[in-house]
Amino acid sequence: MRKQMLSLSLLVLALFLGGCQTRLPVRTSQRAAPTRLTGFLEAGDIDVAFETGGRIAEILVDEGESVTSGQLLARLDDSLLALQLAAARADVVEAEAKLAQLQAAVRPVDVKLAEARVQYAEVALEAAEQALADAIALRDNPQQLDLEIAQAQAEWEEAKAHARAARHQAEAADLNAQMWGAIAQDLGKGIQVPLPGGGMTTVAAPADKVAYANQQWNLANQAAWRAWQDAYAAEANVELAAAKLKDLKNTRANPLEAEARVVEATNARDEAKAALVQAQAALDAVKAGPTSAQLRAAEAAVEQAQSRVEALRLRLEQTRLYAPADGAIATRFYAPGEVVAAGEPVFDLQPPHYLEITVYVPASMLDAIGLGQSYPIRVDTAPGREFEAVVLHINDEPEYTLRQAQNVAEREAMVYAVRLRIDNPDPALRPGMPADVILED
Repeated sequence: MRKQMLSLSLLVLALFLGGCQTRLPVRTSQRAAPTRLTGFLEAGDIDVAFETGGRIAEILVDEGESVTSGQLLARLDDSLLALQLAAARADVVEAEAKLAQLQAAVRPVDVKLAEARVQYAEVALEAAEQALADAIALRDNPQQLDLEIAQAQAEWEEAKAHARAARHQAEAADLNAQMWGAIAQDLGKGIQVPLPGGGMTTVAAPADKVAYANQQWNLANQAAWRAWQDAYAAEANVELAAAKLKDLKNTRANPLEAEARVVEATNARDEAKAALVQAQAALDAVKAGPTSAQLRAAEAAVEQAQSRVEALRLRLEQTRLYAPADGAIATRFYAPGEVVAAGEPVFDLQPPHYLEITVYVPASMLDAIGLGQSYPIRVDTAPGREFEAVVLHINDEPEYTLRQAQNVAEREAMVYAVRLRIDNPDPALRPGMPADVILED
């Protein structure tokens, strides 16, 4: 294919063969002689290219190195594809989980949960309706508002007193914890005992006493923590009571505030109604189970996610370039960091176990030749022997026509390049030898 230095010789030979095919009258009982098409044996080579384009991240072999079939030769930058593949696999897991959830039978736990949400929505609606009724009563009965203010004032005073008591209890609990902490630490250090001759010695406290002190210290710390939590809650109640009292006083001072509270309570009641309707619909859906349309949609989502994973996996695999056969790297066309297009050769690989031959077939005989067909070849150095060659490629355009064909005779003189391959060639066959491809008529 690339040995164009022989083009002129082959042209002369092809035209000679075409001109020598003089049509002579023969008896029908005679068998026509086979056609011999001459070419030259060449060392076969393979263009090794990526199936996809991109930036070359790594090249693992260099010119002159021997490689084996399936060996990794180079790879493209695949960082973006790797991230996309990870995201696609996560989508598959999510889609499969949704499908499994739909395919599962109605679970009692799901029904219980949906029923609990309905009950919560019902309670919330009752509270919202009561709040609306209270707001309307305060707006329509100003004297009722005075009673509400007096009650709120009393609740605020009570909350403050409770908060003060809770803080005192928390402080006392702190002191108790500190006392037991000091006792436990002193016992842990031991008891200082004076010696008769002077000096002091440390005697360890009884183990049960130390353990009891540590236990009481731990319990005291827990009690102090709970006491402070109660104190903080009591102080929060003081703030809530104060805010309630302030709102009631503002409502009495500004009649429009009462109307605004009614509007706010009405909106809250409407939202609670909508939430109850939604919760009831969810409960009905859980009890009914998924529809066939929902199942089909979930199955389609799983298939779509899986297809995307497979497509990305194939694209990721295409960023690896493997040797298609054993051989040696004759030429390397690219370096790491360069951008290569899909199908652009990166290496020229020369396999050691096959040869190629290109012959030029007259147009009149082209229909008898097909890709993959085998034909015998002969060489002068091995008389009486034949070797097998397989058709690899047939050119679509005629070769070596000197001008446009004007008549039948000129069209018959046109030739087409046909490339054949000899696998595992015999030692008798060497690159550069002339050889004949035998075509039986």
